Amino acid sequence: MKALFTRLTQIKPDEAAGALVSFLFVFVLMASYMILRPVRDALPSDWGDTSLAVQWSITFMLSTVAVSIYNFCASKISLKKLVPAVFIFFAASFALIYLLSVLGCDRALLGKVFYVWTSVFSLFHISIFWSFTSQAYSKEQSKRIFGFINTGASVGAICGPVLVINLVKNVPLEGVLLITSGSLLLVLPLIVALNKIHAGYDQSQDLGQLSANPFKGFKDLLTHKQIRMIALFIFLFTGVGAFVYIAQNEALSEFTRAERKEKLASLDLAINALTIILGVFATNRITKKWGLSTALSIVPFGVAALLLLLSMNPEVIFVLALQLLRKSGNYAITRPAREILFTGVGREARFKTKPIIDVAVYRGGDVFWIWSIAILGDGYLNFTLSQKLWVGAGIAVLWGLLGVYLGRKHEREERLVKQEAEVSATPVTSS
Repeated sequence: MKALFTRLTQIKPDEAAGALVSFLFVFVLMASYMILRPVRDALPSDWGDTSLAVQWSITFMLSTVAVSIYNFCASKISLKKLVPAVFIFFAASFALIYLLSVLGCDRALLGKVFYVWTSVFSLFHISIFWSFTSQAYSKEQSKRIFGFINTGASVGAICGPVLVINLVKNVPLEGVLLITSGSLLLVLPLIVALNKIHAGYDQSQDLGQLSANPFKGFKDLLTHKQIRMIALFIFLFTGVGAFVYIAQNEALSEFTRAERKEKLASLDLAINALTIILGVFATNRITKKWGLSTALSIVPFGVAALLLLLSMNPEVIFVLALQLLRKSGNYAITRPAREILFTGVGREARFKTKPIIDVAVYRGGDVFWIWSIAILGDGYLNFTLSQKLWVGAGIAVLWGLLGVYLGRKHEREERLVKQEAEVSATPVTSS
């Protein structure tokens, strides 16, 4: 079985325990979020466009505040305490929202609080997971292992909704909050197990305290070129997602709400199934055979081509194909590839700057692009859907070119490290 596992995943036997526990870790995290997502996504139907835009703007501001507080805490307590404390905090927050609901707080206000907080949580908990995970692996290991680990998120994304469907018949809607709260606590023993498994790795030896400067994460974002480029990569990713989203809304507008729900549910199932297949069998092989630059750019360039095709023929089948490529490709290939980039930065950037990029920059991108699309459309320039999709394709090309740059830079630095290690290991002979 070990030999078969190694052949399928390219994960070595001595790496299997850590990879499997990490797989279970992200599985629990994603399932806990997917339990909440149907409840969250049902709320905006009762709001107007302005109210939704306001919620997105509040989400961005709260995300920035949240990562700032996190950075401050990271400067005061050790990582060994910080990582589990984050999940305990989120578990307590959802239990508190449940309590406020039971006590009869205004449901409309509480619904908006829940929507915003869940949107912050949806990015924050996965970002902390990858900060914690990436410290244990070298650049070479990450290319083989991260694709498999990330597959756990897709399995969790499938199991979470299935759990909701089976629970809604017997559990009140508010009870979902307690289920998520309890499931988040399940990761605590997994963190302990991973600390023990990775205790011998050079990258995870030091789980002590980070620098006392609470603004170090923001400073690195502004002054470190590679980190700025990673942030720009995320920013362009959110832009492409926004243009694909408007294409989806336009294509599905002629269908009834029930038909939309059916098509999107089938799409989600196909996305998660394809993500699992790619994550287990393809991601590590793409990264190793064609390099990180290919892994970071193949999806952006594919999305650009489909956006141009869609601009000429905006049929719903092409929209669904575009979403299938974008989402499954991102989950299975682009996301693990960009996490590999963080194995090449320092511990401070990994734990302090990465959440700023993953949460605040991501949500800031959402706000920027939704207003940009509004200006391009009926807000000012009156672009047609085809013209908007051309703009989206241009952004996707820039996204892909940046992926090529980041991948090549990472691999160039990796080669230099190997060469330096080989030189230092070469014995010096005296004549």
